[in-house]
Amino acid sequence: MSERSNVSISEILGENYKITNIECSDYNPSIDGNITVTITVTDVFGDAISNESVTVTASAGNFTQLNGTSITAAATVTATTNIDGQFTLTYTCSEWGLATFSANNSNIQIKVTGVKTIIISSNITLYVNGDSRTCTMRIIGLSGSVSSADTPKAVYTIPSAYAQYLPQTTLIQQDYNKNRIDLLASDGTISMMQSAAGSGSLNVTFTYNY
Repeated sequence: MSERSNVSISEILGENYKITNIECSDYNPSIDGNITVTITVTDVFGDAISNESVTVTASAGNFTQLNGTSITAAATVTATTNIDGQFTLTYTCSEWGLATFSANNSNIQIKVTGVKTIIISSNITLYVNGDSRTCTMRIIGLSGSVSSADTPKAVYTIPSAYAQYLPQTTLIQQDYNKNRIDLLASDGTISMMQSAAGSGSLNVTFTYNY
């Protein structure tokens, strides 16, 4: 007659007794958007495991909320499952491309795409496409003046915080007022040049690779 083992299935399977599932509210989100990442822990029979501590890591970007409450932005968060074996994280899509979420032995990926809109000033808006690494800079109503004809005069410099989005070479265009507008690749200086001394309002759009 064989003896019956009193060893539980959880002891036999060890960590394999627990199954961690990662779900995202959007797998192709737009840059600067937020998505919800739901972590669920169950046993091999599909029953929720509560009070389970799980560490979740993002390969890029940060988690900014836990169960709907703001936290210090971090790429790694450790939390405890509720009675349903779950907790949720809010992830901010701050970087383009693939981001991998890992928890225990589970992994899942999202792909962040789209255009980031950056308001540099009341007169300058920058639209950045990280997928194609292209920028569109719209300059509307930026005023400037030159003291002599046909001499470039710097009227604005793009802040250094946006240096990564400057063109690879200096760009030159003419706006509808026939002002010559230069966008310098070296430091982001915007210059204007007119056929005669005086003031002008710059209205032009630059599109380029960065």
